[in-house]
Amino acid sequence: MNSNQDLKQVNERLDQIERKLDNLGGSQQNKRSPGVRFLIGFGITIAVIFVLMLTLGVIQFVSNVSNG
Repeated sequence: MNSNQDLKQVNERLDQIERKLDNLGGSQQNKRSPGVRFLIGFGITIAVIFVLMLTLGVIQFVSNVSNG
């Protein structure tokens, strides 16, 4: 009987903690405005393109040096 009550209390406490975590996660999600999210995505895209172009340039440079 005692272990049943303990189990119920543990389950209730876990439910409370889960609800608190859900509330914390929900409040963190929509903090940025759509404009800020767009600018962040745009910046990341530009950075990826820059890295790819830099990589291609290094590859071309190395292949030209080895051929010449």
